Amino acid sequence: MKKTIEKLSYKTRSRWNAWFHRKKKQKIRRRILSYFAQYPPQDHELQEAVSYLSKHRLSTFYGTFQEKYHADQVIVHTDACNGLPFVMTEGKKLFFKRSFNKRTIQLLYNTLRVEQDKDAPHCYTDPAFLINEGDILADVGCAEGYFSLLHIEKLKMTYLFEQDREWIEALEATFTPWKEKVVIIPAFVSDKNDNEHVSLDHFFLPIPEKPIFYKIDVEGAEASVLKGMNRLLKKTQVKMALCTYHHQEDFDIFTRFLETNGFRQRPNPGFMIYQNELDHMTPPFFRKCLIKATNYEA
Repeated sequence: MKKTIEKLSYKTRSRWNAWFHRKKKQKIRRRILSYFAQYPPQDHELQEAVSYLSKHRLSTFYGTFQEKYHADQVIVHTDACNGLPFVMTEGKKLFFKRSFNKRTIQLLYNTLRVEQDKDAPHCYTDPAFLINEGDILADVGCAEGYFSLLHIEKLKMTYLFEQDREWIEALEATFTPWKEKVVIIPAFVSDKNDNEHVSLDHFFLPIPEKPIFYKIDVEGAEASVLKGMNRLLKKTQVKMALCTYHHQEDFDIFTRFLETNGFRQRPNPGFMIYQNELDHMTPPFFRKCLIKATNYEA
């Protein structure tokens, strides 16, 4: 009886939270559209984002590219050997945390597919900015390792930086077939070095072959990562996909930083809304998602 009551209580709380969140998003949507009705955007991409929002619910991304992905169609399996949940992606097993339920995995994997769609503002690569055969990758903030898995056959080596210990078990399972060219580093990537943190300059100092491709997506700690790779930025060839949406000012700050350090750079087309900050959103609401940059002639 106790378990039944707890289950019913959990479902009630979940439904209430979902209802409350939906109402909050509707309110924010009205606020955004009201703002741009008063101050029409001059930027073409921003005009497209506002137009899309005027016909759709509030979401993270804006464009028809995302409409072909549906979480309900994601098939979640359980591995008979290790008991971990996984989905098949391009013929490979992508494992998830043991604690995740089916619906959480469906939603998360669907988000991953949307983010790495070729037309998404969050996509780390494009036809002129690729993972090439034999590249070494630093996947900074790798979580489930989806990006590395997509390119694992091409890569000579990938370094997976992920501080969430529950992800480590899943990462080890996902990359077992390629363990000879995968290194998992369970630490925060930062500008300091201690029991929990590591800087990229410090980590790669004794390693002869440095990465050339750096994917940096660390939930708002990107500035610390950049500060901790000063030597690499100046003394090695670097191709960088850098997230710029976790803080309102990140895009402008990182653009100036890369320019100062001699990088050729360009933002991904399109905009997004960072829904983790719905309670603190201010104009212009939409944010640029990603900068692609190199310090050499590609």
